[in-house]
Amino acid sequence: GKISFAKPVPLFSFPSRWDSEAQAKVNKQDPNPKFLEQVKALFPNAEEDKIVVMCSDGRQRSIQVLMMLDEEGYVNIAGLKGGFNMWDATFDPKVRRRNVGLAKEVYTHDADSCGIHASGAGFQMVDKIESVDRKDYVDWEDWEEAVAKKSA
Repeated sequence: GKISFAKPVPLFSFPSRWDSEAQAKVNKQDPNPKFLEQVKALFPNAEEDKIVVMCSDGRQRSIQVLMMLDEEGYVNIAGLKGGFNMWDATFDPKVRRRNVGLAKEVYTHDADSCGIHASGAGFQMVDKIESVDRKDYVDWEDWEEAVAKKSA
């Protein structure tokens, strides 16, 4: 999926390539050495431009970018909690809220709330609804170190 109004500037690309020695596809982290230049071209006014940063899960790469933008003087910056994985689970491509996980079981009804009305019996034989783990388990490199290593 994608967010139609986003202005993507990748910190890393993550291409899959065939490794003949390993006889398998391997992913290689490839840093974007022009990342800061591209951000500054899209958002030239560090004092006024509003930027929401996200990666797949809102952790490693988003934190790196937020720290870099802060060092560059950007003041209206925020990280999207849960990253794109959570965004995609919450909103459809037209930015309408999905119904996943929004309903909750209630045992009383006061006519002011919504929910799944139940007896409270807590049936044990019903399949449990598992929540999806949306964490990105890739151990991402530090961008500055990866760029320095690439240009050496």
